[in-house]
Amino acid sequence: MAKDKILRSKRPMIESEFKTVGAYIWDKLQKLDSNAVCLTEALSGKQLTIGELKSRANAVAVALVDRGVTKGDRIAFYGENSIQHAVLRFAVKFLGLTFMPLSPTFEKYEVRQEFTAAGANIIVSSAADFHKFQWVLDDSQNNNINGVKLVVIFDGQHDKHVTYDQLVVEGTGRTLAQIPYFEVNPDIDMLFLIHTSGSTGRPKCAMIPHRTFISGAQESLTFLNYEMKEQVVLAMQYPCGHISGTVMIPMQVVNGFRLVIFGEFSEELLMKSIEKYRINVLPAFPSFGRRLIEGDLVDKYDLSSLKGMSTGGAAFPGNIAKAIIDKYGIQFKEAYGMTEFCWVTTGSDTSDEFIPGNAGNVAPGCELKIVDITTGESLGPGQDGEICVRGNKLFAGYLDNEKANLEAIDRDGWYRTGDIGRYDSQERLFITDRLKEVVRIGIDNHYINISPVEIEQFLLTHPSIAEVAVVGVNNN
Repeated sequence: MAKDKILRSKRPMIESEFKTVGAYIWDKLQKLDSNAVCLTEALSGKQLTIGELKSRANAVAVALVDRGVTKGDRIAFYGENSIQHAVLRFAVKFLGLTFMPLSPTFEKYEVRQEFTAAGANIIVSSAADFHKFQWVLDDSQNNNINGVKLVVIFDGQHDKHVTYDQLVVEGTGRTLAQIPYFEVNPDIDMLFLIHTSGSTGRPKCAMIPHRTFISGAQESLTFLNYEMKEQVVLAMQYPCGHISGTVMIPMQVVNGFRLVIFGEFSEELLMKSIEKYRINVLPAFPSFGRRLIEGDLVDKYDLSSLKGMSTGGAAFPGNIAKAIIDKYGIQFKEAYGMTEFCWVTTGSDTSDEFIPGNAGNVAPGCELKIVDITTGESLGPGQDGEICVRGNKLFAGYLDNEKANLEAIDRDGWYRTGDIGRYDSQERLFITDRLKEVVRIGIDNHYINISPVEIEQFLLTHPSIAEVAVVGVNNN
């Protein structure tokens, strides 16, 4: 433990020679087997190889340039996960443009609000979700915002707007003269803008620069890899509109993984896909964990291919995790991350002893400390406080929101996560709660802080409880 009570990774950060994401990804793809399958759609069974990904992303990129897309354009993406959606994302990275994933939960109001705030001028959407841009198109026609320059529908046909299939045909056989095609300043130009989940109020728009993404990608090469002899086949049920889907799809493709991507999601489709595609790594939320050890679906499908499982976003009930490990003999990883730190901040190693709630050690390129929520003083092992992080994966701030930036990042570059946690003598992190969700309870002449999550996790250890929510009630 350092005297300054700052946790640092024991693993070195591997620097990349590339400063732009397009060049970084292209170099990695060139080193992979062109015939290897990298993307599979769970429902349809459609597949894409590395060679097809490179050629189609190039074709789409060339066609977009022919249609007037240029440096400075900002592209809003909306729709379910699909091969076409993924190829378009790669094409935009090859061009060196800024894109904005929109949450799949957004309706017309949020779409208009965030599209306008980000200064986007190009729409990429599924046919089924395109109606959610109607208010944006109305504003454009009435000159209330910058004009919508181009609309791309990435699935099916459309009588008015260009489709993904048309772009592929228009650009087939052609490649970009250079990658990235447009000049990119990695310190100024953003790779993507993404809306944070937040715990209160309207989501903020986080700006993610190229350096942040590349640092996260380099980290994933060594820090979060699974020790397997066979190719990793990973279930990708996280939506492209979320930070996990936005980051994991390109990162894991260039790592040589095969991703089974889910558009419409159901628990049965996931179970069926594990059997059909021999999925061996499963990222899963705590709420899904119980389904892997009990219920009709577990006995209905062959899940023996599972070798690894990762979880994050919420504490995983220890008894359920232990039951999964015992049943499948898998490598179990818990991680902690956030949009503002481009994905993973801490993670457990597959060789580590399983400890319930252990989110692991600090990732390369990251520093972490726990501070007293009242005094700001750095705390030692076993003491609960707010988690603060800094490092080369930190975002560039919130778009057009200086007030939020000043509140979130201090003068020394520490980002206040708003999460409560502690670390043990081995510098392993344990997440306790969200700062804004801690309930203060008055006892005699003082207050104590109660963690709803801690109570929820305890209650979830009972086999008869599937879901639980703990809230504070004013009893004055």
